[in-house]
Amino acid sequence: MRKHLFQLFVYVCVFGGAAMALGQNARFSGQVTDQQNAAIPNANIRAINQDSHSVSESKSNGEGSYTIPFLPAGHYKIEVQASGFSPSMSEDISLNVGQAFIYNIQLTIGSTQSTVSVNAGSEVTQVNTENAEVGGTITGKEVS
Repeated sequence: MRKHLFQLFVYVCVFGGAAMALGQNARFSGQVTDQQNAAIPNANIRAINQDSHSVSESKSNGEGSYTIPFLPAGHYKIEVQASGFSPSMSEDISLNVGQAFIYNIQLTIGSTQSTVSVNAGSEVTQVNTENAEVGGTITGKEVS
């Protein structure tokens, strides 16, 4: 009988402590969508703890859903990046002990930038900006 009571005491201590530890954590979850409410898969979501400067990361699934579990209570910023979209950064969010905070993110399409690089070799054509004269060197290959 005593052995059974001791085992029961051990189970209560172990599992009760684990339950209390889980209750001390909080989490962020939500969905990442575009402006037409279409899901954005594979978006990178970062929860940045402003108090400890620790970073927890997640990726959105095929439905755009994400979860960042096991976070200590504190002040967070949520940063979201996805290919083809402008990055998003939340304002300061207070996360309390045991809180399941739902934070849905809507991203806007990013601006596309193109860089054109022209390499003409070692010869440079000179353009006079005051009139229509163009100067340069003509090689024997260009004449024949």
